[in-house]
Amino acid sequence: MSPTPLLFIGVLSCALSCRSVSRFDTEGEAAYCGALVSGPSFHEGFVATAQPPSLRLKLTLDTRQLSGLSETTAAIPGALTSNDSAKGLCSADQQPLFSSSPLRAIQEVNHDALSTLSFGEGHDDDFFAWADSTCQGTMLALVSLLRSGDVEVRLFKPAPLPAPEAAPEKRPGFALFYLKRSETGCGF
Repeated sequence: MSPTPLLFIGVLSCALSCRSVSRFDTEGEAAYCGALVSGPSFHEGFVATAQPPSLRLKLTLDTRQLSGLSETTAAIPGALTSNDSAKGLCSADQQPLFSSSPLRAIQEVNHDALSTLSFGEGHDDDFFAWADSTCQGTMLALVSLLRSGDVEVRLFKPAPLPAPEAAPEKRPGFALFYLKRSETGCGF
């Protein structure tokens, strides 16, 4: 086989798999917006007692913060805001669960086998970050930048083993959000 077809195959392969994540960056009012995925297994510990699962999330991104991470520099590739100040887990303090909470990339994960995990077809990039809630402490976020241009955010809320009748704010939790880009923001 001549070098020309091999070069073409290499360029085509890179074009299909070497996608720049900079297309996910948000500027101005642009943000990724979406609701908590319905189904109790996807919002355990995130929905207040006697409230419908209507938690919405806003994500802003600056993917330049993901490149060249080092242990001495805090990388902040984004921020989370939620719409639940009136009926959420932090509503007793009249605060949303997240209020422009910085996503702090976990640089150490880049040196661990976790960085090589595949989270399924259609993912351009996945990264782990810490996110501080206004009233529920620090959570682990897994942010997936999807080939479709959308974003998935999985939040893990640690908590001690709760009593069986413990309210959601005292329970550990897991939440899944599917976010779509909006150039005009999320409305909250």
